[in-house]
Amino acid sequence: MGHHTVELTRLVSTGMNSIRLRMRPLLLAVLAVATACSGSRLFYVTSELPKLEDAPELELVVGPGPWPAVPTVLSDQAAVPDDLVLATLKALMTLPGATDACDWNGQPRPDASEYCVAVYRTPQDWRATWPIRKLVREQGACKPPFGGVEDADFGRGLPVFGYAHNHTCGLFASSTDLRRFPAMRSPEGIWVVVGYAATPSGQPALDGQGLLIPAWHWLATGRGDEPRFYKWNPQGEVFRWREDKRHWEFQAICKPQSSSMLTGNVLPPECSPELTDWY
Repeated sequence: MGHHTVELTRLVSTGMNSIRLRMRPLLLAVLAVATACSGSRLFYVTSELPKLEDAPELELVVGPGPWPAVPTVLSDQAAVPDDLVLATLKALMTLPGATDACDWNGQPRPDASEYCVAVYRTPQDWRATWPIRKLVREQGACKPPFGGVEDADFGRGLPVFGYAHNHTCGLFASSTDLRRFPAMRSPEGIWVVVGYAATPSGQPALDGQGLLIPAWHWLATGRGDEPRFYKWNPQGEVFRWREDKRHWEFQAICKPQSSSMLTGNVLPPECSPELTDWY
């Protein structure tokens, strides 16, 4: 009788451990939401944010700023300061589920999360918006604030110089990522994606010579203890940040591919030369 009791206890313990392992991703996701809803907010979700009233069907979300986790940067240069970019990318990787949230097969767990932020300039400094979160297994990708910025000090109408987001499983940019740049309204009233810094009202940002300022997209990926930071422009020129050299090193020219007609999946971009450190 004692032997059967011990065996029954072992089976029950094994079953409970199995349940705990299966429930852990769900519990982590619930914890992340609970933390976000508490006094120490970490991110927003799309449903919480306003959209541009004149284009609600396009879901042009307005991102609140500045994000307190990223110090503002004083600089009078026309290009986005690296100090702001690197601080933003590093802060993204500390958010719940932003990195190391994949199973043994390299697939994202239920708590894996992507976060999108906008990088913008005020009359005084450079800032990043609060991150907008999307759980990876939800439909679509995280939505950048194409509707611009609602800054706590300067309101709306500020120029956006690009977007940054993270990948949870160490992957490089997707074809969809390579197409995402600031959106603005054309003189004809049509919303278009542009390759330069601009406000949603259609006002471009200009440098000291009156020239358009290129926009960028940045990506934080890799593992938490071994991050990789990339940036690319509308021409598909991809650069990787080299911490030891303290500069952006050219990697390749990458072009997005259309979705597969057979599977409907978004194909990875074509890069020349081929990137060897995607994951």
